[in-house]
Amino acid sequence: MFTLFKGSTFEDFLNKVRSRPGLYLGKKSLTALQALLLGYNIAIVEHNIPEVEQLNCDLEEKFDKWLRKNYHMGNAIGWYLFIINSTESEVEAFHRFFELWDEFRK
Repeated sequence: MFTLFKGSTFEDFLNKVRSRPGLYLGKKSLTALQALLLGYNIAIVEHNIPEVEQLNCDLEEKFDKWLRKNYHMGNAIGWYLFIINSTESEVEAFHRFFELWDEFRK
């Protein structure tokens, strides 16, 4: 898995997932996206992946902080729960994540 993304950025990775969610997640699902990101972070630690070969996941933390500031997201929840609790379905949450991500990256 790691060689597939070697040289990629976190944004490149998210763009791949956005364009082909069925390939990376099985379906459009915010829960599946969050599980993939969590699994990636766990794999980095478990397999001692050197920092130079890792995706720059600090953007995920910056995104979370941005949501707290701009959308008055409370400190008790993270980006995943904030989005999933404000949408009606996994598909809507998946799309909402990328809408917010695009706004954050501007």
